[in-house]
Amino acid sequence: MRSRKLYDGDVGYELRGQSSQKFKRKGQVKNEYEIEIEIPNGDLTKGRIFFNHNCAGCHDLDQDLYLGPSLRTVYLRRNGSKKFSNYGKDLTAQKFYWTRRKLWEFLDNPEKMFPDTNMQLDGVKDPFLLASVIDYLQYLRVFTCDIRGQKQII
Repeated sequence: MRSRKLYDGDVGYELRGQSSQKFKRKGQVKNEYEIEIEIPNGDLTKGRIFFNHNCAGCHDLDQDLYLGPSLRTVYLRRNGSKKFSNYGKDLTAQKFYWTRRKLWEFLDNPEKMFPDTNMQLDGVKDPFLLASVIDYLQYLRVFTCDIRGQKQII
């Protein structure tokens, strides 16, 4: 018998390939419509450049700063899962996952989605540039992290 630590801090057990109920995977997104959205394909290089010029002042990839949370694992992260004091009240009140659709809506106009947000970005109006930033954030989560959200050496 071996035990594994779960995301929420509980410890479950696994015995000869049979797992306890705590190990059963649940889908992160209940509505498939949340994932399938017509977002154009972006360019990872342009997304990285935009992130470094516009987002890196308040956000770091790996650690929470005073102004903003870390963004390496923001794609498919549950909203409000990181305890961060500078979130607006509207942002922490809703429960959802940061899918492509939610990232598109938020980065297009943060104050429209959450009027109480502290985000200083007026929104990315160019659809290709917005798609590039979302692709870059998705790339960071999928290709530079392991399943627990820990940074991999690439």
